[in-house]
Amino acid sequence: MLDLEERVSRVFNPDVRPLVREAHRCYASGAARAAIVLTWTAVCADLIHKAEILKEDGESDARGLVEDVERAQQPGQADAVNIMLGIERSVLDIAEKLELVDRTQKMQLERLREDRHLCAHPSLRPLGELFEPTAEYARAHLAVALEAVLVHPPSQGRKILESFMVQVADPAFTFDAQYLGYAFLDRVRPSARAKVVQFAAKFALLQIDDPHVTIPPGMLADRMALCLRHFAERDAALATDCVARHADRLVKADPAVQLAALARLGDLPAFWACLPEALIAQFNARVEGIGKAERTGALPAQEAKVFALVANAEVRTALPALEGAFTALHVSDRCRVIGQRPNAYFAAHLPGVLEEVGSFDHGQFVARTAVLPCAGVLTLDGLRAVLRAWWDNDQCWGRAMPGYLVELYAATAHLGAQRDAVWREYLEELREFTPTFNEIARGTGLVEVQAD
Repeated sequence: MLDLEERVSRVFNPDVRPLVREAHRCYASGAARAAIVLTWTAVCADLIHKAEILKEDGESDARGLVEDVERAQQPGQADAVNIMLGIERSVLDIAEKLELVDRTQKMQLERLREDRHLCAHPSLRPLGELFEPTAEYARAHLAVALEAVLVHPPSQGRKILESFMVQVADPAFTFDAQYLGYAFLDRVRPSARAKVVQFAAKFALLQIDDPHVTIPPGMLADRMALCLRHFAERDAALATDCVARHADRLVKADPAVQLAALARLGDLPAFWACLPEALIAQFNARVEGIGKAERTGALPAQEAKVFALVANAEVRTALPALEGAFTALHVSDRCRVIGQRPNAYFAAHLPGVLEEVGSFDHGQFVARTAVLPCAGVLTLDGLRAVLRAWWDNDQCWGRAMPGYLVELYAATAHLGAQRDAVWREYLEELREFTPTFNEIARGTGLVEVQAD
């Protein structure tokens, strides 16, 4: 059952809130007739206030109602009561047009309006019978008014979507989860919220080329995926439902669009919950084919993002070919994959990667693209294994490599004092290589520099 007191405290308009509190007190004390009258009064006041806000925002459909209210408020207006009665008759129609209520909510509020008339004008009933609403009937009206109108800001589904697209498509867009949730989840109606999440899901999945957007479709889709991921954290069921609405369209999409969707959403449970088995099987075959393909150049970034999903246990289950295809990649391509999503899973692969370093230049590439990005998730045992592999492969001892080792030392600060013990052990093994030893000793400050 709805907690009316909690809802009353969330009434959007502070000027209307006292009316709503009074209506709630009337209900709680058993004055059901008064509660219904006050509830309708609060709804009218709230909708008029929201129409005023929307008129200031340039909404033409709100202009007529606001002008009528202003006319009724003029000093000496003899027809003020009749004007307000006309506003009362039309306010729900205008609210529906402004998307402040939907059709079902309008019907419920029309029932409230009719019951308000029965409460305020008992002569409307035949045979002189008084309308005697129950407390629960008054409560139902108050609950409808709160959920349909009173707790919501003046947000419109169409306007909200336009605002959301403008925000995400802005070339200077910066993802801010707190703002995103506040502007497009917390302060919008449930129906508009669902439209926003569905909008994000559509663009993230299908990489739609919108002619009104200046940024590339792939960039827009990546941004929408960030938004969708945040929406899923807030409401997983809603995100899953919205992704499901477009899953069939993804089945028919271009293979490049399908692969891009997998790359950007493959770690989102809502994505896998909606995919048909046929498309999952296609993804698995596609991954296997990419792993076996002969390439003359580097693994494309989009495919590297797909292979980076191997770090996710759920994705490895869904795509059983993924792990084998990853390990079959050339070592340089594996480093490119690791660089996409540095984490503990990939950190465990670093010793094996270092063993395959074939030249000084290659050693620098591996250090830069794989080892250093994963440094922040290394364990003590992982650090020992990396340093051992580095020591055992003489191709890791190019001129620039001591500098990378100093960076690795700085990046493993999360291991605390025990880190220094591991590095001191390692430096003892380096003592005979004086220039290298001295450069690392200076960079770490762990031991004294030796005389050349």
